[in-house]
Amino acid sequence: MKYNSLIQKIKYLSQAHEDESQDALEVVVENIAVHLDDVSRRDFASKLPEELQTAAMMVPTASSIDDDMIERFLEIDDIDELTAKQYIQAAWEAITELFDTDILRDIIRQLPRKMVAVLE
Repeated sequence: MKYNSLIQKIKYLSQAHEDESQDALEVVVENIAVHLDDVSRRDFASKLPEELQTAAMMVPTASSIDDDMIERFLEIDDIDELTAKQYIQAAWEAITELFDTDILRDIIRQLPRKMVAVLE
């Protein structure tokens, strides 16, 4: 799926504007990537459109591992927490279509439970 198709899917699922859809997609990709081991991170990035591959190669830092995805998104866009969660869930749903079930299971297994709860 191409980058623009992902954005359109997020817009459709969440009724977000284009810039909010892009922000949600980048926040989700970055927050997932920092929790993956090196091999999984490279596999994750390789399945994403070129525009997201740099964000997907985020190397974890102490502060990025503790980042709350919703709080991070709220810092970027002036929206309420419930709306932020809807946009994030829409971004996750769009991204999941890029991966087969086994890879997706491996990604989810490496994420903190709190993050998985937000995504699903």
